[in-house]
Amino acid sequence: MAGRIAIITGAAGGLGRDIAVELAPRCAGLLLVDRAESGLAETAARVTGSGRPVVTHVADLTDSDAAEKVVAVAEERFGGADALVNNAGIVEYEEFLATSPALLRRLLAVDVEAVYRMTQAFVGSLRARGDGGAVVNLGTGHALSGVGGTSAYAAAKGAVHALTRALAVELAPFGIRVTTLALGTTMTDRVRNDLPAGLIERRMAQIPLGRGAEPAEAARAVAYLLDAEYATGTELVLDGGFTVFGDR
Repeated sequence: MAGRIAIITGAAGGLGRDIAVELAPRCAGLLLVDRAESGLAETAARVTGSGRPVVTHVADLTDSDAAEKVVAVAEERFGGADALVNNAGIVEYEEFLATSPALLRRLLAVDVEAVYRMTQAFVGSLRARGDGGAVVNLGTGHALSGVGGTSAYAAAKGAVHALTRALAVELAPFGIRVTTLALGTTMTDRVRNDLPAGLIERRMAQIPLGRGAEPAEAARAVAYLLDAEYATGTELVLDGGFTVFGDR
């Protein structure tokens, strides 16, 4: 990542903030994107000690022109970006027959369409400059193994995994790599504070390593995928063994 500019979406808190902290000392600069302005300011304050320039941009990536505006900011402030971390997303579960059209539309809008448009705008900028680069998409183990009650979320994230594989082939001739980090339970503040204790205990029982990932571990995995110059189309699974555990 030395000398590169990275865009991180969903950077106002949670895993996005940890990714920013991890990448800041490695990069030449960061563009942090989220719809929560106050959270972006907090993340920027956390990473300014790296000595690298940090720019924040408030955007709702479900808006049809938001991705183009993000890329325009990167071009104006940095001359363009070389790396994109599609971290912004939502996690919502409902039983299959109870899944509402509104929930399905919301998951597809945030977890699929926004990722597609953000990547499209980013790659268009790279191609116009004739530069190579890297995209890391945040995926999930739910897209790799069947878990009841997660059908809409699994379908949305499954589309992201498929997008990674297709783009890895299509963009390789241009030196653009695309990978996915498939996460299991990651112990963000939301998971620690919002999930019932009993649910967290049941999840830990389904993980062979017996614990969730710390956000900093996930952030280091993102940094690895951005640096791994021979990796494209890769799905790096970071879930403590959840997807290979047969007895649930």
